Amino acid sequence: MSEKIFCGNAKTVQTKYGEMVKISFSKKDLQTMMDNLSEAGWINTVLKEKKDKVEGKPTHYLEVDTYKPTPANGLSNGVKDDLPF
Repeated sequence: MSEKIFCGNAKTVQTKYGEMVKISFSKKDLQTMMDNLSEAGWINTVLKEKKDKVEGKPTHYLEVDTYKPTPANGLSNGVKDDLPF
């Protein structure tokens, strides 16, 4: 299992339009995101709720999703080599 990479924090706030999630990033968070871009220039993150919440503090955090699928069953890049067309 790879080391977890965290970036940003969030908290839920009540507005007259309902509940919203405000997400904040520091300069360090943005650099972490830039350092973990995929070859295609994308980054996937997962918004997770904190177990121990403190009133007035962030209630959520973001974790960089480092999952990379591996080809299986003779598939190369997810495509069979022996396609009929």
